[in-house]
Amino acid sequence: MKPPIEPPVTRDKVRELTKRWAYEPSTVGEYLHEGFNSDPVSGGFAFSCDRGLVIASTGGSCIWSGITGDVAAQHDAIDEFWRKQRHKDRPLAIDQVSVWHRAAIGALVQGLPSVADLPEHEREALPDLPRAEGLLIVLRGTLRRVESAPTEAAALRILAADDWLLNTPSEALAAHPCPLCQRLALGSSVGRVEVCDRCARHARCCDNRLVAGSNTSLFGGFIAVHVDDKTPCDQVTRNGIVYIDNKVCCMGEERIGGVYVAYET
Repeated sequence: MKPPIEPPVTRDKVRELTKRWAYEPSTVGEYLHEGFNSDPVSGGFAFSCDRGLVIASTGGSCIWSGITGDVAAQHDAIDEFWRKQRHKDRPLAIDQVSVWHRAAIGALVQGLPSVADLPEHEREALPDLPRAEGLLIVLRGTLRRVESAPTEAAALRILAADDWLLNTPSEALAAHPCPLCQRLALGSSVGRVEVCDRCARHARCCDNRLVAGSNTSLFGGFIAVHVDDKTPCDQVTRNGIVYIDNKVCCMGEERIGGVYVAYET
C-alpha cells in the first residue's frame, strides 16, 4: 500500500493530514515527544485532534488512533509506534537471514528470472527451491512498487521491516509454475491456481478491455476497473470472469485482503 504521506515527511504535512481527518480542524495541535521528534531515522511527528491522534514517521509510515484527551494513553501510543519503527529500521546483514533469503536476494541482485538460474554452488544448500522462488517474487514486486533498485541493501530493508517475511518461509510462500505461461507465480487454493504477475496484467473483460482489480477500502471489498480510463468494470466486479490469452480465468478478493487472478482448475 502507498504511504498516506509521501516522504520526505515534514511537520507541516502531518499537521495538514490531521486537519483533513479532524471533524473540526481548529482542534488540531502537535503532541511533542522529545525522543520521537528528535530521532532522525525512526522518529517523526504526532498531532492530536477531536477524532484522535495521527502519528507519522519520517519514512512515511502513519497510523490513526482514536485516543482523545488521555495524554498518558497518547504518549504510550507514540512510544509503541516509535518502538515498532526502530525495529523495522534496524540494520540487517546478509548473514543474519536464512539460506532461502540469501538465495532469493542473490537471484534478485544478479537480475536472474529464477533462483534456479543461480550457479549451483549458490543454491546447493537450499532444502527446496519453491520457497526461495516465492521470496524472490515478493522481494521483486515490493521493490517495483516502491521504485527501488534491486540491491542487497534494499532487499534487506524490506525483510527487516516485515517479521513474517523474515521468518523461515512457510509452504504458503512456495512458488508454482503459472498455469498459463509456466513463469513463477504465487498463491493457490481449492479449485484455482493463481497466474503470474505478467499474465495478470493481460486480464480482459468480456468487452476485450484490459482490467485490474483492487480493494475498495483498507478492510477489503473488490472492484475491477478498465485500465485505459479507470472506469469501473461492472461485469468483472459482478462475476469475476476475465480472459487471458483467450482462456477463461477469474479475478476477485483474497480472503485476507488483496486481489487474486487465477485459472480455475
